[in-house]
Order: sequence, then C-alpha cells, then structure tokens
Amino acid sequence: MNFKTGFIFLLIAMITVPVTINSLNKWDQSEEDFKRGCDPNYRVYMGIETDVSADECDNLEDEMTLNLQIFLISLSICITSSLVGLISILPNSDEIPPGLV
Repeated sequence: MNFKTGFIFLLIAMITVPVTINSLNKWDQSEEDFKRGCDPNYRVYMGIETDVSADECDNLEDEMTLNLQIFLISLSICITSSLVGLISILPNSDEIPPGLV
C-alpha cells in the first residue's frame, strides 16, 4: 500500500514541475512589467520617460503578487508531494544499522 501511495505522490510531483516552471516564468514576466512600468530607478536607468499611472502601478503590483503566490503554492505542492512520495517508497525498519551500536 505504501508503494502505491508513494508512486501517486511522485506522479503528482512530476506533474507539478512544469506547472511550477510556468508559474515562475509568469511571475518573472509580471515582475519585469512592474519594474518597467513603475520602478523609478529602473525607468531612469533604461531611459523610459513616459508618465506613470498610479492605477496601472497598483494593477501591475497586484498581478505580480498573485503570480508570486501561485508560484509559491505550486512549488510547495511539488516539494511536499515529492518528499511524501519518497518517504513512502523508501524502505524503513526499526533495526539499528550496523556500526551504530
């Protein structure tokens, strides 16, 4: 029973890897959009001279925060399911290993 459960959790972990990568890319893109649109230091460095709208900056910041939360959730699901899967599959015993007595 532990093997079946372990393999199911490892399968979930393998499925969430591309989701995590995709959410990381979306977060990175939204962070770049926020910098380009609202960060004064970045705008001066890049020579961007257009006006900044407070509403647009709030929307970009909200989008960046949402994408970060999605990334962190998918990453935690991936790590947790892989650890649970490995713990379920790897052998365990109550015996003391040789050399530790």
